[in-house]
Amino acid sequence: MMDGVAKRLRWSRFLHKQSSRGIIVPIDHGLTLGPIPGIDDVSRIEGWIRHPGITGVIAHKGMVERLGCRGLLQGMGVMLHLNGMPSSAQAPDRKERLTSLEAAVRLGVDAVSLQINFDGTNDGHNLTLLGAVVDEAQRFGMPVLTMLYDKVPSAEDDKRITRLRHLMRVCVELGTDALKLAAPTRREEVPVLLEGFQDHTAIFFAGGAVCSDEMLLALAKDTAAFGASGLCVGRNVFQRESVGDILTRLQKVLLEDLESAPPSIGPFFHLPETARPQPPSLWSEVRFG
Repeated sequence: MMDGVAKRLRWSRFLHKQSSRGIIVPIDHGLTLGPIPGIDDVSRIEGWIRHPGITGVIAHKGMVERLGCRGLLQGMGVMLHLNGMPSSAQAPDRKERLTSLEAAVRLGVDAVSLQINFDGTNDGHNLTLLGAVVDEAQRFGMPVLTMLYDKVPSAEDDKRITRLRHLMRVCVELGTDALKLAAPTRREEVPVLLEGFQDHTAIFFAGGAVCSDEMLLALAKDTAAFGASGLCVGRNVFQRESVGDILTRLQKVLLEDLESAPPSIGPFFHLPETARPQPPSLWSEVRFG
């Protein structure tokens, strides 16, 4: 749970005031994948980044500075990504620390993020990195979002979910304030994954590779219905033919359609048990994997 007025104020910039949910767009892909379509030119980012459906963005320090100097970051939460590794590297899942909390403060950002990929060989590196980042962030009253990915394959759904929940708890134990997770492959796994976490940790679902509009909107609806804090989607926003259209539709589902979905449970909002979102009675056939 986030404590201290500094963290609370900074984190509130990533959330819609009425729904207490957010649509965060990461644009940190350039370090990992290179100048991929959609973010290959700053002028292309300029075409959609001011959309009112975006509550926050995540970027590496060079892009934060370039976008900020162009006046493109006002009115939204700004998160500095602290680590990374090119996909062409020998060990791409070992994300190394690339900048500091002091740099985040100098840039004027509202939060920091880091990605930790557990591949079965780098547990110690990941835990040491996350623990150090959280300790430093506490000194500055800076929220921390952890992008958590389990790269160890598992053919059994129950074991896969159990292992991921263990890793989520590891991150909570080390003090992360928010988690970004890959969307479950089956809709009924969403409440299982969130159980016991969403009332003290902000949880955002990732978009992953580009999927259909219908699949993305279905994920947005489930995000709201099951009490997650929002979406953290990059390629499923900036690689679409009409970026503005999908952002408008996501905005309606996640941020404005309050009659069909209750507010999210997050680190600042504690609803009584009877008011908490309940799973829908019918399961959609849409798959997110």
